[in-house]
Amino acid sequence: MDNIRIYIKGNKKLFIGLLGLFLLVLVWFRITNGNKDSGSSIYAMSTADSVILVLDNMNQDQYLKVAVDKLSIFHLNQESEYKKLMRYISKRVNTDDDAYGRSLLFVLRGFECNERDEPDSVQYYLEEAESVLPIGADKSYYYNLKSLHMIGKKQFRAAKELINKGLSEANHFGDIRVKTSLFNNLGTVYFYQSLFGAASKCFTEVYDNYPKDEPMPAVLVNNIISLKLAERSYQSADEFLKKNEAILEATKDLYARGVLIINKLQINIALGRWDQSAALLSSMPDSTILPEFRLEFLGCKLKQQMQVDETKVTAMIKSHIPWIAENYFKAISGINEFFEYSAMENPDLFDLDSLSIWHDGVKFQLKENMQANSNHYRLMSKILKAKGDPDRAYIALNQSMAFENEFINFHDSITKADFTAKKELEVLRNAQSENELELSNRKKISNYTYGFFGAVGIILFLIALFFWMKQRIKQGKLAMANYQLSMQREEKSQIQKEKEMNERIIRMSELVLSKSLEISKKLKTIKTENPQELDSIRRDLEAMGRVENTARPQLADTKIKEQGDIFDHYPALKTLSLTEKRIFILSVDGYKSKDIAAIVGVTPQYIHNVRSKIRRILGIDNSTHWESFKEKS
Repeated sequence: MDNIRIYIKGNKKLFIGLLGLFLLVLVWFRITNGNKDSGSSIYAMSTADSVILVLDNMNQDQYLKVAVDKLSIFHLNQESEYKKLMRYISKRVNTDDDAYGRSLLFVLRGFECNERDEPDSVQYYLEEAESVLPIGADKSYYYNLKSLHMIGKKQFRAAKELINKGLSEANHFGDIRVKTSLFNNLGTVYFYQSLFGAASKCFTEVYDNYPKDEPMPAVLVNNIISLKLAERSYQSADEFLKKNEAILEATKDLYARGVLIINKLQINIALGRWDQSAALLSSMPDSTILPEFRLEFLGCKLKQQMQVDETKVTAMIKSHIPWIAENYFKAISGINEFFEYSAMENPDLFDLDSLSIWHDGVKFQLKENMQANSNHYRLMSKILKAKGDPDRAYIALNQSMAFENEFINFHDSITKADFTAKKELEVLRNAQSENELELSNRKKISNYTYGFFGAVGIILFLIALFFWMKQRIKQGKLAMANYQLSMQREEKSQIQKEKEMNERIIRMSELVLSKSLEISKKLKTIKTENPQELDSIRRDLEAMGRVENTARPQLADTKIKEQGDIFDHYPALKTLSLTEKRIFILSVDGYKSKDIAAIVGVTPQYIHNVRSKIRRILGIDNSTHWESFKEKS
């Protein structure tokens, strides 16, 4: 344990680096495994310009589907923003020469034509989209449009096949919004097939999985409410309406607002809230009702009137004959009970010839609806009976009962088909969930695999980099040590050379000094007949002595430098002047007073005075020799 602690302490930087690397890898791993939709924040933006700024920073694989999804949001109630974003997409697709982008643009134009009920144009754009769609590209948008096209042509089986293909593509490419739209298409198919239970489940699936960052379409909420009413789930419809009332009230779509009013009326009447339904009806004059909702509105008025004063029901029907004649199929399908009641009260309310004309006008619709046919002939039977024509009434009643029996059989098959469709839908949802889970697991495994190998690669690279840097630092330290050693050697060599030079200078100075003194003494004893020549020689010797004196202090300074540690032993002497230090160091080195005087350039008396001063400072007498200080140092 101690060895491990010592090793860690010795390699502390290494372990800190590895810890930082581990944290870096964790952060990178978290980023690579995040599954957040890259365009999720863009769906809350309310202008095309702000969306375009974000799209500009996305690559070709990202921006297109995000932009198309945002288009669908603008299309609801922001036409100018829709057109501006559409122009941006078209321009960028052409600039990038993007085949998949061109295919999507054809699909978008196909959706526009489908809303305008132009099936031939839709077919054209479908063919154009398919011709440029790259192999292996996401076809979910294409299948979405084509399924709507098939629904419009009442080819429901083909539409369901296309929807299944689209769902498979949407799951594979992770197109959540397209999958939502495809489920909505499937609900529409079930609705047209009178499979209301399956349709309700589809629309509820869309509602439950609708993207949280997009406004919920009011038409979707109304569809779910209408289907709950068709299933006679009035309480459930009421709760769902209250839950989504803010969405419905905020819509600017007149059709959606019309459906909302009808749904509210039907719920209030079904739940016996007569005061609320009466208040709602009184606030809506007939002139404000859209043509497509007139008969549903009339049905609510008749039910309310039947509750308040049934004697006025016949008069109310008579005043709305134009509405009935305008859409006899919907009238005989939905409010026939009030017709039969009124016919008993007033047999002349409906003209039999008019009923026959109305019937012939919608015979193709009646052919597919045995219940409506049964209602028509039962109404005829009641009118004939009230007019005293029992034979024809009997014939009409038999026709009504025949259609009723057909409807009962058909209704049983519809019930079974609805049950089967709900089972198929459940299987489809489970398959979709399994597929999504499998794709998610594959994606996670792929991310973890790439993340693992990427992390290992980064770790190995950083470890190699660390040891390389460590080796470089070590080599740098070694080079610095070698350089410092070289400098020390060079400095030592220079010091040695300087010392040798100083010694030669000192020896030469001493030699010159001694010879000069010696010659000067001899000159004093020499007698010559030419005193001028003798004086000239003496002046030359003095000049040589003066020249030597300029270098003599250097001799003392060199000795101070060499023996400077003597002043560390005697700190009190550090206060001496430079000249006094020179005299002290030369005295310690054994020089006589006259020699020191000649070297330093002072008088022998001054030297005597300095020596006396030093003795006082050190507290010594004349018995202590100066050379003894050198031995102590």
